[in-house]
Amino acid sequence: MFTTNEVKQAEKILFEVLPPRIKQIFASAIYCGMKQAESIWREHPELPKHGRYNAGCQLRFIISYLITEIADNELTARLTYTEASGNTSPVFWWDSRIKIQVKKHNKPEELPEETADRASSAKRNQGSLFEADEFAECYALISYDHKDFKCKYIQIGIPDANYTQWLKAERIEDYIDMDVVEKINKNYSKSLESAFSEEITKQFGLTINE
Repeated sequence: MFTTNEVKQAEKILFEVLPPRIKQIFASAIYCGMKQAESIWREHPELPKHGRYNAGCQLRFIISYLITEIADNELTARLTYTEASGNTSPVFWWDSRIKIQVKKHNKPEELPEETADRASSAKRNQGSLFEADEFAECYALISYDHKDFKCKYIQIGIPDANYTQWLKAERIEDYIDMDVVEKINKNYSKSLESAFSEEITKQFGLTINE
């Protein structure tokens, strides 16, 4: 069972330490990704029927691409990332001490499915290094869901060290900024189309129509 100090620290990190700008970036990019996926799904009927969701509409690729582009080009956000091999999504870091992963999940009140990496990462969220005013590191998850590419929720939360429940979570749909969404579309939609085309070719041996 987590302690009151851990809950208080999670609240402090979410509401005092992590800047609203970071919540705005993730919320707006995820929302933009949903719209991009919907557009791809509708505009490319040549994708195989079984792949229009698994590939043509895969939000994981689209959202990861958009956020990594923002991290590469907007250095004042202090957002970085590391990439893993295979299909694993990038791991994002704010200020080099808050590890952030993004995961689609249909139950905001519950943690996304436990994996070895998530369980291991959650162990950061306990003890003196976590509870110190100048904490060493922390693990957070951003989860989201949609219905037919319409946003149902987006939230950021900090799980307990045993990865059984949230220490604290905050809904961040209100951080979606349409000016930021427009900027993301303007700056990254063309390069996303190119990257997505390469992904479809790699997965299905197809060239999507321009």
